[in-house]
Amino acid sequence: MRYVREKKVMNHLQDYLICSIDIEKSSTAKDLEQIYGIEWGFDSQTPIDSFFHLRACIKKPIKINPGAILPIPTGIYPQLKNPNFELEVRSYSTAIYEQGLALAEGITYFPYTFRNEIWLLIENKFEQGQIIQPAQKIALLSVKLQPRMVINYVDQIEQIDIKIGASKSYIQKIKKDLNPDVYDKKLEKRNNQAEYTREDVKKYLDGDKNLRDAKYRSADGVSIHKGSKK
Repeated sequence: MRYVREKKVMNHLQDYLICSIDIEKSSTAKDLEQIYGIEWGFDSQTPIDSFFHLRACIKKPIKINPGAILPIPTGIYPQLKNPNFELEVRSYSTAIYEQGLALAEGITYFPYTFRNEIWLLIENKFEQGQIIQPAQKIALLSVKLQPRMVINYVDQIEQIDIKIGASKSYIQKIKKDLNPDVYDKKLEKRNNQAEYTREDVKKYLDGDKNLRDAKYRSADGVSIHKGSKK
């Protein structure tokens, strides 16, 4: 039954785009293969996994102090055969959970033009020092399809009526703080409103019809009340 399920999944994968990669192993990686009796390559748990493990290509254990970031080689020299793809490397959840070891960038990319050994910036997020062992799994590698970009420079981009509060709303807040006269519409509205004294408010609450009906529209089109000032 398991064979039938795996064959069915593999049949689905036949229609997927294929990303061919040539891999060169470093001399250190080849030495580690002999020492530890492992195959130094893209290690995955199942044939249908969309990711592969990357290992620490080091001959001696390395200690990473709390909060420190160290560059770690992987022993892998990749060559993408198709410029529509790029390599994506992300943190390995087991290394994060057990040792607090994660990629300092979160996610890092290697494009088609990359022709060198993959080195990863590993950060220790725990409060205790951590040891990376030779050939230890430290990250996950996968490929990402990148469409060709066509860029047009215009004087102004089109506005959109759809408003999503969580869509990078902090950007507009920063712009308002830096330049409120330009980006804070509420400030502009407040500046165009008339001020009222305590006597004006009392008259309004007592039903002063003249004060209630005294409205005019300012030059910029903002509707405001007109009252006396002292």
